[in-house]
Formats: sequence, C-alpha cells, structure tokens
Amino acid sequence: MKHNEKKIKTNEQKNAAWFLKQGYLSPEEMIDHDDNLDHIESFIQIFAAYNQHNIASGAAWDTWPDWELCLTTMDADLHFEDPKRDPPETIALRQHWLAAMQFIHDHEAVSYEGYTITIQGKHGHTFAFDFCLEIEAWGAPGTYADYKARIEANAKKPKAWMWRRESYVFEGHIGHSLGPWWVCPEYVPKYGGMNTNYTPDSSFCFSGDEGTFPLNLLCAIQLCIDDLHIWEIQYKEAEGTAAYYDEILKEYPSGRPEDHHYL
Repeated sequence: MKHNEKKIKTNEQKNAAWFLKQGYLSPEEMIDHDDNLDHIESFIQIFAAYNQHNIASGAAWDTWPDWELCLTTMDADLHFEDPKRDPPETIALRQHWLAAMQFIHDHEAVSYEGYTITIQGKHGHTFAFDFCLEIEAWGAPGTYADYKARIEANAKKPKAWMWRRESYVFEGHIGHSLGPWWVCPEYVPKYGGMNTNYTPDSSFCFSGDEGTFPLNLLCAIQLCIDDLHIWEIQYKEAEGTAAYYDEILKEYPSGRPEDHHYL
C-alpha cells in the first residue's frame, strides 16, 4: 500500500471512530460508494455524512470529507484537505462548497433528484435546473444526463483525443413554470403583467459567472426562492433581445444576408 493510501485509510479510521464515539453513524455507512456521486443528492450526502454533528446542533458545516470526493468529477485540487499546504483561495473555495451544500440540504423550498434541483419560489412559481459538477455549470432540467452519456461514449471512440469536445447547449439555462412566451408576474414592480417576445422556451439563460461555482449556484437558488428579482432580470433580458431582433428586421426585412447561407 502506498504512503498516501495509508494516510487516507488512517484518517478514515480515525474519523469513523470519532463519529461513532459521538453517537453518529460512520460516514462510510452513509455514503453509497457505488452510486453516481455526481448526482446532487448523492453529492450532498457526502458532505452531510461528515457534518452530522453540525446538522444536530444547527451549526454551520465546517468539516470537509476525507476522500470520497475523488469518486466525483469535482476539481481534483479540492479532493484532499491539507491546511498546511492549501493556498487561501482553495480554503475559501471549500468553505463556499460547504455553505452551498448546507443551504441546499436544509432549505425546505429546495428538492433534488438525479442531476436536477427544483426550487419552489415564495410567490408560487417553480424553477429547476440540472447540477453539472464536471463542467461547473447548471443547465436546463433533464438535459445533462444525455449530454454526459454522449461525452462518455464519444471519449471511447478511436482517436477521440483529436476531436473537439461537444459543447453543452443548455448550459446556464434555468427552467421555470411560466412556460413559453411568458408574461411577467403581476407583483413585479414596473414590469408586472407585461408580455415577452422571442421567449419560445420554458427556460431562460442565467449564467451567474461573477464568482466561484458554488457561490453562483447559491445565488441562483436564492434568486429563485425570492421569486421576484429573477423576473426583473429576465424581463430586461427579454426586452433587450426583442429590441435587437426588431432592429434586425428593420434593417433586413427579408432576413440577414448571412442567414440565407444556412437555408
């Protein structure tokens, strides 16, 4: 057995003994290592297993898993905690992940199954998106499993390394219950009751790329729970898209010259 493997095994045994001594389950018992640990429920369970004491006391999650994250597609630099060597940004990023996982685990408005996270807004609207750990993004609900399967299948083809990876076309999309051609909810100041144009899908694009992925994830979920400002943001986006297309139609009534190339 290699030195690192011995160290991991020793830490695992020490932590298991500590949890048992405190009256909790061993994390080993709570985590299904044969499951798809990229599924949001299984992924959260890894963190919950190591924060049973915090869950019991209502405290902030502060314990990073021993080794199980190496069974996921999370950034490998985060898998194993080493306080003496980890740079401050890595330590901060782990704290972001702990905060995001605790919020999703604890909040009654948030549910999850497979890759999909579903959020019930406080004004009655439902939002959903797929949790895409490997590419650190979210996407339209129910789309990531097929994409991931295609990527894995393509990776096994001869000379796969020569081909560009297929992009995830649903990246950044959040599904919502207002459906296509949605009308801004009445309670939204200034925009309430106004129709949208060029919104043929039951999802909108909200990339949230200002911070780390777990913080962006947390922000997106909180906006969906708030069920107000997300509609202000999206109505302004819809207005901008409509204005753009209106200008295109005025300038090119028969369609843009480049579009005819694809007919």
